[in-house]
Amino acid sequence: MADQPRGVGPEEARTKGVSIEHNEMPNGEFRFRLKHDDGTAYIRTEATDSGGWQKSHFHRNVRETYIVQRGRVALAELVEGALKIRIFGPNEICTTEPNVSHNVYMYRNSVIHTVKHGEAGDSADWHSNPLLDEKTAHLDESDITRLETK
Repeated sequence: MADQPRGVGPEEARTKGVSIEHNEMPNGEFRFRLKHDDGTAYIRTEATDSGGWQKSHFHRNVRETYIVQRGRVALAELVEGALKIRIFGPNEICTTEPNVSHNVYMYRNSVIHTVKHGEAGDSADWHSNPLLDEKTAHLDESDITRLETK
């Protein structure tokens, strides 16, 4: 019927620049991704029962909007050399800015949705920042709460 949606398989989606990629990360998180060749993406991230930090990075052009479905996340950013930490709970949303290094701490059993949006072009716009990892990797949940920027 013409008034019903037509299913699109993975091969046809690929011709339109869309692919899927699912991973279990080294920290145990599960990430389920829908990606486009232009660098935009949707990612569902499910934390483990112990939680933990992701990897610090920044994007030159892309913004990441984090939507908390369940649990909590902490967003750590390096702003003009200073560590800034904010905590977000269910139904809260935050968006990163280009060229600002950031890292996410997923509290145990949290679920977030990340939307990568902006003009990434056709290259991977993900740049590691080991300096921010050094500032965050050792922080536990009590440290995060103590350091939260209000």
